[in-house]
Amino acid sequence: MTHNQFDDDQLEHVLNNAPKLSDRRSKEEVLNRLLADARIQDNIHLQKAIQQPMDDEIISKEQQQNSHTQQVSTETATTKKNVRKWPIFLSGAAVFALTVLVGSMYMNNKEVNMDQANAPDISQYSTIQDNRAAKSFENDDDIIESDIVSKYSRMMSLRSSVYEEDLTNAVVFRIGLANRDKESVPMTYIIPNERVATDFGKKKPTTLQMYEKYAPQIDEEEKGFTNYHPYKGELKEKDDKLVHVLPQENDYDVASADNSEYVGTVQDTFSDSEYKEIEIENPDGTADESQEDGEQNKSIALTRQNHYNYYLYKDENGAEYLSPDSSKTYSTVTEALVDMGNKKDDGYVPVVPEHVTYTVQEVAEGVVVTFNEPLDLTTMDAVRATQLIEAMMLTAASFDLQVRLDNVVQESWEGFDLKNFLPKPVGANKQYMP
Repeated sequence: MTHNQFDDDQLEHVLNNAPKLSDRRSKEEVLNRLLADARIQDNIHLQKAIQQPMDDEIISKEQQQNSHTQQVSTETATTKKNVRKWPIFLSGAAVFALTVLVGSMYMNNKEVNMDQANAPDISQYSTIQDNRAAKSFENDDDIIESDIVSKYSRMMSLRSSVYEEDLTNAVVFRIGLANRDKESVPMTYIIPNERVATDFGKKKPTTLQMYEKYAPQIDEEEKGFTNYHPYKGELKEKDDKLVHVLPQENDYDVASADNSEYVGTVQDTFSDSEYKEIEIENPDGTADESQEDGEQNKSIALTRQNHYNYYLYKDENGAEYLSPDSSKTYSTVTEALVDMGNKKDDGYVPVVPEHVTYTVQEVAEGVVVTFNEPLDLTTMDAVRATQLIEAMMLTAASFDLQVRLDNVVQESWEGFDLKNFLPKPVGANKQYMP
């Protein structure tokens, strides 16, 4: 990433166009907030500026205590002089803090020039300090109300899954991308209603039509995955089924187990759609007989019959995704949640830290995970803490259940109300169409 110089003219333009600020806090509250800010604690120049008025006030108090013989008018004048320093200092400190925050936002926007497609990927690499900045913006909505603040708060969110609130004016397009281990990683793309209407008109498109339109637009290799979509051959609808007519030459191992690359991507792409299964055919219309014993392949079910838990998967570019290890399924949600902490031998990494233990209980409302020791999320990396929460939510959602996390120090985290059952994610790994 390049670092362009932020000159005086640009800084003046940004400051002149910055949102108007209003602050109802006392001077002491503002000072304490500045002193606690991690970005300011390391600035030696500002620390000296802060220390000077504090020293002046201490000296002033000592002088007042040792000068009982001075006239009342003199004491009043001295007090006013000392008090007058605070607004000046606070104004300077506020300008400095605003310059740091606005300048940082401007440079990040200029350097990265990110669009919606990249925003979620950037958030996955947010540091703890980035999270503090995002929290600061969210907590000060009643003080700083502007489109800039809300925009950057969304960009800095650590959530990686899709929820109902994301679909107010949009729909989802699901697809399974083939990873280097020849398994599928589910992706959930958000597509605005306006774009769908432009692409398909007023008629609601089928899942197959969505796939044929949007799958070719995804650069899989750029994202660190295998160039696997769109499927070779022909996909067509037949009642409530899909039919995949294979080409003469293909490398689809359609006869393998359910954890195969082909079967995994098909199920991640077309499950939870209007299709119940997919049939495999040869170009002449006969059923495929690719199994060694010559037995005709059975159709592949597209309903969610298998239940998984979620791990952390890192692609070749270093991007991280929450993904199930499709080689292992579970019959109960308790078994799936308990097994999330076990180490994996492949590219899947547990999201549960080694020292964190918990019990699982199934109740009428869903499933309750109770940590054996109070879990303080602030002791973890902010990204890892969010991944832990969302992986448990996705695991419960695989069983069509909601999860509640008990014995957590925080009552809320990244907008999640930890006092109650958490919502079921619509899908894992939020993405935006290019």
